[in-house]
Amino acid sequence: MKPTDLLIEPYIVSTSEISEMIGLSDRRIQQLTKKGALIKVAHGKYDLKLSIKQYIEYSINEKMDKVKLDDDNEIDGALEAALWTKARKEKTELEVKIIQGDLHRSKDVERIMNQVLGGVRAGLLSLPSKIAPQLLALEDIPHIKSILTREIKEIMSDISKYDKSKFYQLSSDKLFIEENEPIATEDD
Repeated sequence: MKPTDLLIEPYIVSTSEISEMIGLSDRRIQQLTKKGALIKVAHGKYDLKLSIKQYIEYSINEKMDKVKLDDDNEIDGALEAALWTKARKEKTELEVKIIQGDLHRSKDVERIMNQVLGGVRAGLLSLPSKIAPQLLALEDIPHIKSILTREIKEIMSDISKYDKSKFYQLSSDKLFIEENEPIATEDD
């Protein structure tokens, strides 16, 4: 599957996979499915792309329903201030996660994964011309297998080296913390 296939074709995941991605229990996934917040395509199978869109819309609607409007359709001043403060805090927490490399924008992940997968593709395509001369005179199958395995593992080691700073360096948005500015944490 190419990285862009996720954008074109449906990507089907199981109940346990979607519950892990969203961070909810399997039971809660079933409840959300009954409420129409997730798109189920078969027993225990979900369309990931459509489910994420639907879940975001459902979550926004749920939060909006919690905001009570008075007779003039205006939000209470204290409630508005609390909502604004909460939104600023959430924004700051997300920005700190971006700076620390714990949160990445999808376009940055796509760009880096395309680079990594392109490197793996190039390495695999160069494998026959690189190894063929070494294997030409060999007749010992275990020795041939060990040479092939070594070369494949070398190519695969490139994708096993996750460096979160690489994502931030290539990120299109740069966020900086001033030296005297405290970092907001979940404990605050």
